[in-house]
Amino acid sequence: MAKGVKILERKLSDIEKQLSGFIAFVDTFVEDDKEVLSFKLSQFDRLNAKYESVKEEIFTSLSDGEFQNFDGKITTCNEHIEKLEVRLKSLNLKYSKNNNETGSNAVSNVIKPCFRLPELSLPQFNGDIETWFIFKEQFKEIIENCGLNDKQKLQYLQSCLIGIAKHVQTVDDTYDSLFLALEQRFENKRLIINKHINALLMLKYEKFRDDSNVELRNLVDTCTKHLRALKLLNIEHNTFSEWLLIQLVVQVLDTETKRLFEMTLESTDIPMWDDFLAFLNKRCLFLENLPSAGTKGKQNFKDSPRHKSFILHTDANVDKKCKLCSLNHDLYNCDKFKNMPVRERYNIVKSLNLCLKCLKPNHKVSQCRSKHICFCKKNHNQLLHFVNVKNQEMQNFESSQPDTRRQDDVIEPICFQNSSIKNNQNKTDRNSFDFPSAQNNIVQGQVSRVNMSISASQKHKNDIILSTCIIYVENSVGEKVPLRVLADSGSQVSLLRSSTADFLNLRKLKTDMSVSGLGGSNVNIKSKIKGVISNGSGSYKRVVDFHVVPKITNMIPVNSFDISHIVFPSNVHLADPTFNTSNSIDALLSADIFFDILKDGKYKLDNGNLILQNTEFGYIISGNTSRFSSGSLHCGLITKDFETLNDTLKSFWEIEEIVPTKFVSDELKKCDEHFLKTMARDTNGRFCVEMPMKDNDIELGQSNSTAIRRLKLLERRFVREPHIKDKYVEFLQEYEDLDHMQRVKEEEPGLHYYIPHHAVIRPESKSTKLRVLFDASCKTSNGNSLNDILLKGGTIQPDLFDILLRFRKYVVAFSSDIKKMFRQIKVQEHQQDFLRILWRPSPEEDIVSYRLKTVTYGTKPAPYLATRCLLQLAHEGRNKYPLATPVIENSTYMDDILSGADDITTAKEMQRQLIGLMKEGCFHLYRWSANSEELLKDVPTENKEFLFNENDELVKTLGLSWRPREDTFMYQMNLQEVSVTITKRTVLSFISKLYDPLGLLQPIIIKAKMMIQKIWLLKIDWDQNLPRQEIENFQRYVAELHQLKDLKIPRCILLKDSVAVHLIGFADASAQAYGACLYIPTNDNTDRIESTNLI
Repeated sequence: MAKGVKILERKLSDIEKQLSGFIAFVDTFVEDDKEVLSFKLSQFDRLNAKYESVKEEIFTSLSDGEFQNFDGKITTCNEHIEKLEVRLKSLNLKYSKNNNETGSNAVSNVIKPCFRLPELSLPQFNGDIETWFIFKEQFKEIIENCGLNDKQKLQYLQSCLIGIAKHVQTVDDTYDSLFLALEQRFENKRLIINKHINALLMLKYEKFRDDSNVELRNLVDTCTKHLRALKLLNIEHNTFSEWLLIQLVVQVLDTETKRLFEMTLESTDIPMWDDFLAFLNKRCLFLENLPSAGTKGKQNFKDSPRHKSFILHTDANVDKKCKLCSLNHDLYNCDKFKNMPVRERYNIVKSLNLCLKCLKPNHKVSQCRSKHICFCKKNHNQLLHFVNVKNQEMQNFESSQPDTRRQDDVIEPICFQNSSIKNNQNKTDRNSFDFPSAQNNIVQGQVSRVNMSISASQKHKNDIILSTCIIYVENSVGEKVPLRVLADSGSQVSLLRSSTADFLNLRKLKTDMSVSGLGGSNVNIKSKIKGVISNGSGSYKRVVDFHVVPKITNMIPVNSFDISHIVFPSNVHLADPTFNTSNSIDALLSADIFFDILKDGKYKLDNGNLILQNTEFGYIISGNTSRFSSGSLHCGLITKDFETLNDTLKSFWEIEEIVPTKFVSDELKKCDEHFLKTMARDTNGRFCVEMPMKDNDIELGQSNSTAIRRLKLLERRFVREPHIKDKYVEFLQEYEDLDHMQRVKEEEPGLHYYIPHHAVIRPESKSTKLRVLFDASCKTSNGNSLNDILLKGGTIQPDLFDILLRFRKYVVAFSSDIKKMFRQIKVQEHQQDFLRILWRPSPEEDIVSYRLKTVTYGTKPAPYLATRCLLQLAHEGRNKYPLATPVIENSTYMDDILSGADDITTAKEMQRQLIGLMKEGCFHLYRWSANSEELLKDVPTENKEFLFNENDELVKTLGLSWRPREDTFMYQMNLQEVSVTITKRTVLSFISKLYDPLGLLQPIIIKAKMMIQKIWLLKIDWDQNLPRQEIENFQRYVAELHQLKDLKIPRCILLKDSVAVHLIGFADASAQAYGACLYIPTNDNTDRIESTNLI
């Protein structure tokens, strides 16, 4: 095989050399070369055929490893051949046309027109790749034969570009550069061919009415257009492709046309496309000569035996004027109509005497030709779907417009606001799904409120399909109830809607936790249920802890969309057959379950826009819906009622409550007792701790399979992002080198838990750009995780505000970090098997089990254990290190230390003691910064963050930016660009990001609070556009915030050698706001007085 590879390499190299010769010929082409142009073109065709033969040999005879050596060369050759083919044929066309024109000059000079023809305008190009080749040939044919210079050609070319084509960027401002940029952007032969083929495949979803000459003519023209375009791209069709195309078109023809075509076939031979096209053209001519089908009289003898009535059906598309608002759109596209409650929509349709199905006039449901029906499978429009209403008026109205339903059919509610599945239904066919009806008492106003919220949302052109699936959950009597759920790889908890929980009637367990959603909004959860989920076949079953919330999200998708053009693989069974229908969500599955249900099997559909991923419940679908929808963008999975958002708004401008004493919870007391009882220190002084566990006997299930699945998903990411893999491998290799983890021997039995892990990228970090995060909340097979059996402890360090305020009083100030603080603390051996992970540096290697030996971030008690060890270290070293102990107790926030002293001598002694005390606990201090160069003199360079040189930057510590040389605080705000549509939600979201831990920006932030107050008084919805005046005020405020980058605030509030210090407070109020501030005036021994704002 090695010899064959060498031969193929030589063949491909020879082709590359010949292509280089053709490129040189085209690039240096002059008019004198036109004589050899046809010869060169035939040479190129032979070379192209030779290349295709070599390429086919490479594809069929080489292994995957051997093919890698040819992949790049084949891509390059393909690009060269496509460009050369276009340029050679363009030149040939140009000069062959010139020869024809020269030969006809004598005639044209003698025969002059007796009338003036209109001037030909230049073609325009809007960025549609399907029209690029046509535009290119027409433009070059006109412009390049006019003797224009490059500057004139450039002006004409720029005038012909519209839409996205107008914004194509070039290397320089020349004609050749712009044309080359256009070719590189839009001359994608493969994509153009795909578009034409997909357009032909879409024909099978079309349906034509009997005897419709217009629709049949459109069909013929569509096929002819795309086939002609493919032929221009050198895509020829053969007998097999012609027969496939004929079958594709025959499927959509009406019965009579199919019958007539069969009658034309006189033998069993396969018909050719040209013969089939000729038949269709002949059929079109026949239908065009008939009277219009739309004007035929139709007698209804059955309903009116003694009267003759004629119905003239007028297509509503002729008059697009809305019957409600008189604008140029259909009623079902009218925002005013869609924002009405269903009852009002129904009354409007009734008063205007419109069709219940298509909402158009001049016909009833029985004559309606629309193929669209409501998602409840009943014969009415989706916009007229009532929630749990059995209304006599509605029934009477429908009875006056006959449809295909039985008389006893009732409009059913939609999925907990929708329709209903029987509990014993086990069908999973994509066309046979209904949805569970658990909450039959939802009032109309609630649904209207959701619809209004959606319709007021900002419009987007590209929506993302979220992965939904149908699962089964056992209720209190063991019956399987189907639920529509959202599979969310970004959620740490599984959620269940309270109405669904009530319907299942499972026992609720007490819990107390807060779930954080979009923008940091929190929902307090007080109960949870333990549910058994399974798929339809019962092959997958798992216990899940569902936390009960009033509402999970809005309707998903926000708007229904058409999927008739998508060709699904025949073996695909969708997890949610109605994923395209707007419906509510009953539950949300967390990340650990999401990764647990994934299986092998993946498809890309619709030119890669959609992805099908196989799971235990069937294939979930996700991707871009830009082709289907222009509705509202769904953002944020855990939403809150308006009342909760109102509470958030109120708390934004209410004064902060000062808690006089800290509350110590029972859990914290219990953890402290456990720490003192189990804590030990080894011979080096290193702390050895035990993770505090809950008293109740909670068992852990099997976790190995989930960890393996998560590792393989991680390895797939490494293929896409190899730079992350390198840093990941380096991180875990360091873990092992430092003896922070060790391999587990396969024969070691006992209780264990495998923790999945993933990468967290922190580009702003100076020390660790990538950190491996361990997910100890990942559920095991019985629904419990490691964090479920551990106690959290609590916060035992001072508040951030206290630390920052204390930091401002020192004349000499410094900051430092504790390096790898968590990992300097060992977990006792008998618990280390609860901290196992699976890892291998490469997929070619075997998966190896490791146990982590240190306190692990991602486990619930890790922050408590680390900070508790620091306090214990300070307690034990109080006598030996009297200056260092208060620093640890009062000026340390997690692993950050901010402290100082009144003079350099004390500060240096404090630094010495701090380093010594930390060393006794095996902690190492680094990233030192100080406002005194002398204090950093003895610190090794690698442990300094601030070096007192010209390149010194800001030091970021605890959310503040500190410039040590000037000893000032600065505000470096990352102000994101405000969206075009400004709503109440936009304003609150932006202002809530203003971070001011010391309260020094309150004079600026108070303006934002007053702005929110004013907007609140307008009583408008969260997603409704603000009035123009408020928009201008907000935009002006945002623009002024950028000036904060020039604001400098002195860190130190005291003068050096101060002899007198005063504290002055001031408070005031107005009709709009009130506030207070504290100032520190100080005197030194030279009678110098200086006043500084404290808070």
